[in-house]
Amino acid sequence: MENYNEYITNGDKFINKEKYMDAIREYSKAYELLNGDDNEKAELCYKLSQSYSSLDHKNLENPIKYGEESLKIHEKLNEDDMKIIDLINLGYIYLDAGKRDDALKHFDEAIDLSSKIKDIQLIALTNNAKAEALSTLKSKYSDALKIYDEVIKITEKSNDWENYFEATYGKINILRNTDINEAFELGKKSLDKIDEIMNKIKTKKEKKEFKDNLGYIYDITSDIAMELENIDEAMKIAARSKE
Repeated sequence: MENYNEYITNGDKFINKEKYMDAIREYSKAYELLNGDDNEKAELCYKLSQSYSSLDHKNLENPIKYGEESLKIHEKLNEDDMKIIDLINLGYIYLDAGKRDDALKHFDEAIDLSSKIKDIQLIALTNNAKAEALSTLKSKYSDALKIYDEVIKITEKSNDWENYFEATYGKINILRNTDINEAFELGKKSLDKIDEIMNKIKTKKEKKEFKDNLGYIYDITSDIAMELENIDEAMKIAARSKE
């Protein structure tokens, strides 16, 4: 399987460079070498699905084809956690293509399954996905906000900061369209929360990684400050992100 590993490595490198067609070529070569249904094939199908979707999110044929193949393999293997990831992947493929109802159908199925297996992190992840889909409609803003608030609540208790700040970011985006001052206050509160968490992290490397991964919170809060014509605050936030 030496060639197989080489194809996968090459494909991953092309993905990192956002060269999706090249990645698809390498992954497709690897796909031809696999027989049977196992986790390795499911992972490759997932990569092919995402690569095709990134190449052209309006063309659903190949992203759905490989995404569903990955899902079927995980169903066969009775791996509920991976089925949830597949359902989220398919949901986002439909959402990016403008098919919100199909996306919500997959997100709801993922939510039900994550609740069944009682995985708090996956419950948060799936609900964040549903809220994001709902937030694309003004008429669904209140429903999305309720979901984000619930995710923020459960993830703060479980110290799941990745999903916590994803939910916070989603909430800020909605408030930005409905009450920009409230959005700004939530942004600043979120930056204080980042500092609070960082104070409990021991090593400088871990602190930097944590802060770097949350750069989008600094960015959106700074952008809102600029919209409010609060230049001084925007500059302070930008400087704060680099401390």
